[in-house]
Amino acid sequence: REIATVTLAPGLFVLFCVLVVSAWSNAVNFTDGLDGLAAGCMAMVTAAYVLITFWQYRNACVTAPGLGCYNVRDPLDLALIAAATAGACIGFLWWNAAPAKIFMGDTGSLALGGIIAGLSVTSRTEVLAVVLGSLFVAEITSVVLQILAFRTTGRRVFRMAPFHHHFELSGWAETTVIIRFWLLTAISCGLGVALFYGEWLATIGA
Repeated sequence: REIATVTLAPGLFVLFCVLVVSAWSNAVNFTDGLDGLAAGCMAMVTAAYVLITFWQYRNACVTAPGLGCYNVRDPLDLALIAAATAGACIGFLWWNAAPAKIFMGDTGSLALGGIIAGLSVTSRTEVLAVVLGSLFVAEITSVVLQILAFRTTGRRVFRMAPFHHHFELSGWAETTVIIRFWLLTAISCGLGVALFYGEWLATIGA
């Protein structure tokens, strides 16, 4: 059960998955420009997915058919993957927080973006993922806007893209940017979980 259902032909679905994975992988990769920024945000997004997928498990159509059930395959396994990712990000953040002693690099950030893509597709929450990971979406959008604006007008929208560097160049301390972006991610995750639960309440008529 989803807010809206769209049926795609197998070929289009594969193309859709490729686009989703590419978009999320690059979004997280662009965010990984300050110590601890990507890891902290990923920990919160995947923690939100723990709640979402576990709720889908508790209300799965296979075990609890009825109004408000979820037709998602192996939601408990998805919850375990999300929990493992959140735990890994928190453990990594201990050493990646400013001033960082270790770095995830492109390999880590691209993989983490792929995890968001995988969780969103398998849990059928592709639209909700945009809310949960809205900071990642904003980061990659800032890069796209910067490129488009410069190529069409010769002017830059931001002092530097991704836009976390814009705030650095505006005089914000690195830790200030990181903490405020963490707060924005926490808000977006809370909003996403609230929307998910609210949609379920609306479905059962509560």
